[in-house]
Amino acid sequence: MLDGTQTVTQHFCPNWFQIDKESPLTDCAVKGFSMSFVSSPRLRSWLLASVCVGFGSESFAQSATNVATVVIDAFGEKVGSEQIGLYSEQQVRGFSLQDSGNYRLDGAYFIRAANIVDPSFDGVTIRVGYNALGVDFPAPSGIVEYRLRTTEPGAHEDLELAYRDYGGNATFLRGSIATEDARIGAAYGVSILNETGSDGVKRRPRHYAFVPTWRPNDRFQLKGLASFDRFTSIGGYGTTLSSTVLPPVQPHPNDYAASWSKQDQWQSAGGVVARYAATDTLGIQSSFVLTDLDRRRGDFTSLVLGPDGTGTATAARTRPLHTRGMAAETQVSWRMTPKQRVFATVRWRRGMSDVKASVPVALGFVDQRLGVPASAAPPEPADVAPQRDRTREVIAGIGYENNITDTIWVRGGLLRSSYRKEVTPPAGPAQRNTDSPWLYDVAATYKPFADLTLFATTVKGLEESGTAPNNAANRNEVLPAVHAKQYELGLRYRFAGNVTLISSLFQITKATPGLDANNIYGLIGEARHRGIEVSLTGKPTANLNVVGGLALLEAGRQGVLVDQGVILNRAAGVSAVTGLLNLTYATPFMNGLSLDSQFNYASRKLLNPRTGVYTPAFPTLDLGVRYNFQVMGNTAVIRAQARNVFDEDAWIANRNETLGRQQRRTFRISLTTSFDHEL
Repeated sequence: MLDGTQTVTQHFCPNWFQIDKESPLTDCAVKGFSMSFVSSPRLRSWLLASVCVGFGSESFAQSATNVATVVIDAFGEKVGSEQIGLYSEQQVRGFSLQDSGNYRLDGAYFIRAANIVDPSFDGVTIRVGYNALGVDFPAPSGIVEYRLRTTEPGAHEDLELAYRDYGGNATFLRGSIATEDARIGAAYGVSILNETGSDGVKRRPRHYAFVPTWRPNDRFQLKGLASFDRFTSIGGYGTTLSSTVLPPVQPHPNDYAASWSKQDQWQSAGGVVARYAATDTLGIQSSFVLTDLDRRRGDFTSLVLGPDGTGTATAARTRPLHTRGMAAETQVSWRMTPKQRVFATVRWRRGMSDVKASVPVALGFVDQRLGVPASAAPPEPADVAPQRDRTREVIAGIGYENNITDTIWVRGGLLRSSYRKEVTPPAGPAQRNTDSPWLYDVAATYKPFADLTLFATTVKGLEESGTAPNNAANRNEVLPAVHAKQYELGLRYRFAGNVTLISSLFQITKATPGLDANNIYGLIGEARHRGIEVSLTGKPTANLNVVGGLALLEAGRQGVLVDQGVILNRAAGVSAVTGLLNLTYATPFMNGLSLDSQFNYASRKLLNPRTGVYTPAFPTLDLGVRYNFQVMGNTAVIRAQARNVFDEDAWIANRNETLGRQQRRTFRISLTTSFDHEL
């Protein structure tokens, strides 16, 4: 084991994958069987401890720890209700990871058709660039990695009471219990939130999680998941333009949903991840994960506004929707020699969705200063036949990894996919699309100096492009799956004083869908995202922690419509410049007290590529304080935070060409208390 990491490592790396101090790479089971980091025992120790926050004995860290102090880079990390990073679970490098299915659950491949609640996790990490090198069979744009909670001997609870944005409140209970030998245990959590957003919408999510673990011996581990999300609120709303001029910003907070509209849904997820060390060099992981969304109501109000903030409103009275995703995978990893490893995977997934058409309800004239006028609730719509969407894919692949020398490491993987999608409209024949491509990834690192690592990668993946929408002349037609390719060059440098710089140059290309001049929805061109990423993280002094990030992105579009001047050659809803700077200062004059600040910046975003309307750039500043103290032998934390301190107010362009709004100034405060018990 690495010096100084024994406690953390026993939870992060099952003991059948011993870490070789002489190897430039280490094997770690967070992603199944390989987590690759460059040599230097001290460096590997720091990285491993960073990634493993929440895996050690203090599950309390999820509530008590500033997420900025445990990140491995500035690209995306979430612990509990706090997150930091240039990217999110929804969008990385200008693309939606939901479309590409780039998700991992404790290293297991899965499809996210529904939400898995936060109490299920120790944390969520966005893996791109250098910190994606440890992922076998990676995907273009990056990976979202969910880490299931772990248990320690004894019993432990965290209770958090919080005042939330705009008068809301929340109660969080997170706990775990395990036998003295840690062979049998379970983590659990409950979140009760009563929220009011900056958009004026009142939301009432209820989250429940249960994560059992069984370790009958040192070679086998079985971890389960049960996640439930009950969500109710008034209906949602969105805004589009009737002109090329943005309307005045909306009053805050104000709700623009139809008075009778509702959102009512139940999301659930279940699964199991099993790991077995057949020998000291051969490991097997098998998993099955199911996610399910049952939406009874999802009413939505669409506003079409002019420059003066007046226009029309139309509400959609929705019918029930049901969608489900299932995925299974078996991974095998065999370390042939101390420096060579062969790995393989077999994946299966199935997605299904039944969608019934909504009923439009005209609400008439609307003035955003006054809100949407009250209206009579429409009758419950009659039942109709759904549109059925079925997707099946089987993937098999093999890969090879080699530490050629102390300074050169290479890895390559080859996958074959068998893909089939079928859409059956309520009336009409089924539309089908199939594809069987070869997919690949190649990565290499070179370490010319002790603190510098250069890396290069290329990845080809298969992604869905959906079906033609109802407003298209070819509605319900199934579009072919697209092949996405990514090329990347980068470096990682460790400065003196425990500060790490990671930077990448990347390009991602894939076919992109849209409407042509004849209102036919199809693959009309190519998306080409080129960018530069920079991350700087660490502790330049004993009391100061820094997380800085910058992304420069050219989200380009190419094709006939661009050549004809019909649309601009840019993607909607994507900033060309995104930056953040987070500073956390542990005060030397009061033990347990820390101050933090975060500056965020997003440049302007294209709202509509046909009209050339942009939403403006805007900065925000967040300030916070955290105080850890003892109460009757128990650890407690007070956390207070002011977000968007200067109350920046702006329209924000979404990727679907609708308008959103920047969250206005808000204040949060919470008290968390931790309790430990012996069984």
